[in-house]
Formats: sequence, C-alpha cells, structure tokens
Amino acid sequence: MQMHVNEFFFNKSEERVSDELEEIAAQNGLRVRAKVRLSDVISKGKTVLTRREFDFYTRSHCDFLITDRRHRPRFIVEYDGPLHHSDIQKWRDQIKNDLCQRAGIGLLRINDKHVTRTYRGMTVLRWIIEVSELEKQFYEAQSKGQIPWDEPFDPAFVDTGAEKRFPYWLSAEAIDMFHSFFATLDRKTPKGWSGLIGSDEEGKLYRLSYLYFGGNIIWTKCAIRRQNFEFPESDLLAEIDVCELGLRLAEFRRGNINAISTQEFRGVAERFCTRYNATPSFFVGNGSPVNTSWDFERGWDWR
Repeated sequence: MQMHVNEFFFNKSEERVSDELEEIAAQNGLRVRAKVRLSDVISKGKTVLTRREFDFYTRSHCDFLITDRRHRPRFIVEYDGPLHHSDIQKWRDQIKNDLCQRAGIGLLRINDKHVTRTYRGMTVLRWIIEVSELEKQFYEAQSKGQIPWDEPFDPAFVDTGAEKRFPYWLSAEAIDMFHSFFATLDRKTPKGWSGLIGSDEEGKLYRLSYLYFGGNIIWTKCAIRRQNFEFPESDLLAEIDVCELGLRLAEFRRGNINAISTQEFRGVAERFCTRYNATPSFFVGNGSPVNTSWDFERGWDWR
C-alpha cells in the first residue's frame, strides 16, 4: 500500500473529547492544542532521567494541551481509552504521570464518561475544568483579603450569573426529587438520605449514598481516582453519587427496581466500611436506619 494521508486526525472518541474541550476552552479564556510533544511542554533542564524515561520524554506526546490565551501551558488532558488497561500502557501512563508531576504541570486523565455523562446539562469534564479555574480564582482573592480567610470554597454555591443558578450544584435536581418523593409519604414515616465515604490502598475515593423511607432503602456507589490535577475531588464525587441516587429513585418509582430492607442494607454498609475504611459523610432526615458511634480504638461502630 502506498503512502497516503490519513482520512481522519482523530478517532470518534477523541473527536468527541476534542469538541468538548474546544467549547470549554473558548468559554473560559483558554486554548486547546492536540498531540503536542511532551518535550515541547516540559523542559528536562538538569534533571537526571533513566534511559527509559528519557526515551519516553523525547518520543511521547500529550493528547491535549490546555494553554492560556498567550499560549502558556496550563495543564494536560489525557484521554484513556480501552487500550489503557494493558500492562505496557499502564507503565507508559505512570512515566508520564511522574514526569508531569516533577515538572509541576497538572495532568487530568479522562475516559468516555467524562464527556458522555451529563448532570444538569453539564459534562463531568466541564465541571472539573471550570471548577478548577474558579477554585484558583477564589483562593487568589482570599490571599488578597477580598474574601474572608475562614470562608471555604464550595462549588455548589458558586453563582456565575448565568441563566441557570448554581450551575455546579449538579445534585440540585436530585435533591428536589427526594423532597418531592418524601412529600408523598406519611409525615411520621422515618425518611432521609445519607452517605459514607472511604478510599482504597491506591487512594481512590469511594462513596455510598442511600435513601431511606420506612423500612426501605435505595442505594448507589460511585468512585473517583486521585489525579495529578487540583480540583475538589470529594465534592465532585458527592455530587455525582447523589445524582445517581436520584436516577435510582426515578427507576424505583417507575417500578423498574426494588428497594432493599434495612437489615439487608446494614450488610452492604458494613462491607463497604470494612473494605474502604469508610466513615459517615453527611446525614439529612430523621430516624436513620444505621446508628453509629465513635471509639478511638475501634473507630466507627455500626449497629
């Protein structure tokens, strides 16, 4: 076969990521560059690299480089497709992670769900990038005394002045759904929602959220991996997990899934807490089906 020009620069998945990044960048004063050499983004300087690291450094490229308007590198976005599960690709990913961390540039690894799943009309990728930018602006203003030093950054209550208020409060509609559902129940019925959060040995965060009403429970579990990219990971995990719980409630009300009993759920909660060393993260409601107590030697005790 003779040499020829490839028909497409991106495959379909990469094209979808590129389109989403271009739109996000255009609306946030950023630029996107695709397939840029890693050695054009970070300088080795006098850093001593192993032979394998140096070969990777000179031959590797970044899927997407995000810069400011003056083309100064801000962070890297890597699209991890199905091939990233192979041992050789994991090894390459780790080298790139290490090099970027040593150079001090953020690297955000994403998959298809970051651009295909939307909550309140917003992709997870957009939430991460825009909230990351807002968080930087918040702490910069706080360091200048423009914001009280003890005020925490909470993306859920950032109001950008857009048509949709509090756009980063992804779980707002799910919470409204919970209240609407509770309004259909007897006032004396114990009801509410709560969550547990923990992590595994690699630092991956896990969250289990559950909705309870009477002796019935609907629950869901979500996870998010640690990234070499600064953004409020636990906030995003909380938002997504509650959104997914809202979807479970909708399925329950349509008759597509069943709730489980309190006794069954206690087993689920105990296994989750044991596996991820989890602790309660929030509680809204009355008459919780799971009672907890704290002991400095045993930690959280579940009953």
